[in-house]
Amino acid sequence: MSGKIEIISKARQDIDRAKERYLKTGKYDYSYSTWPSHNLFERAKEMNRILADALVAEVRRRESGHKRHRLPEGFNPVTFARQKLMPMVNGLFPAKERQAILDLLERSLVFLTHDNIEQIIRNEAWKSTAWDLANLYLGSIGAQSLDGKPCRLVGLSEETTCYVSMSYFEEDDPFADFVVHEAAHVFHNWKRQRIGLPHTRYREWLLQIDFRKRETFAYACEAYDKILEKAQKPADRKRLYAEYVEKWLPAADDRIDRVELVNIIGEAIAARNGWKRILTRCATSYTALARN
Repeated sequence: MSGKIEIISKARQDIDRAKERYLKTGKYDYSYSTWPSHNLFERAKEMNRILADALVAEVRRRESGHKRHRLPEGFNPVTFARQKLMPMVNGLFPAKERQAILDLLERSLVFLTHDNIEQIIRNEAWKSTAWDLANLYLGSIGAQSLDGKPCRLVGLSEETTCYVSMSYFEEDDPFADFVVHEAAHVFHNWKRQRIGLPHTRYREWLLQIDFRKRETFAYACEAYDKILEKAQKPADRKRLYAEYVEKWLPAADDRIDRVELVNIIGEAIAARNGWKRILTRCATSYTALARN
């Protein structure tokens, strides 16, 4: 009897350590070895439940005393997404494909709020992504992040879902648009076949973006979109471009070449269709070869 009690006690200690590690780092044991069940499926199911419960409880604890954002009354994310993303879709895709792309994107936008964060955490299949989303939400309300580090994220994309924090509505960078940024990532995350578009081995994804240039592509799309949105005439594009280069370039990031980013946007504002120019500069080499 004492041996059984010791086994149960050790299992509880292991689970407590696993929860603590997950909450601090977002990491967990993918083999589920900590969980006592002999059935792999049951261990995985139990692990997901326990970690989700722990994450939800910690988020609720940390949000206490902070502002609780809610979407404005009457705000429709579907309508907002369609209107916001239509210029980019029209510029990057042929007319016959635009409706399918917009139908996909208008369902992809999710703003993280007090009302939906628990459901999102529990429904997210990847526990590391759930942890990132918890930090995204906590950062948006001014609460301490799970690892104690400043959370600079405003958006995060997972397959076709674009998660955006409510900080989006308080952004003071005139050239930042995280809805456009995260939607741009959907184009290299989702296959054309899955929404009924023609596909070949050279056109497997919605857009064939070079892996090394994915962040550059997203940053170029959001900055170019904001320039078009603000410019009344061609001269305004040049003025806004100069302001962007001088004051609003993204911080140094290993995922982007800021000199290349500046050159791409410079070419885009001078082109008849700047979206296509951005795509050409960020496309995979074999896509470019296939077109020649």
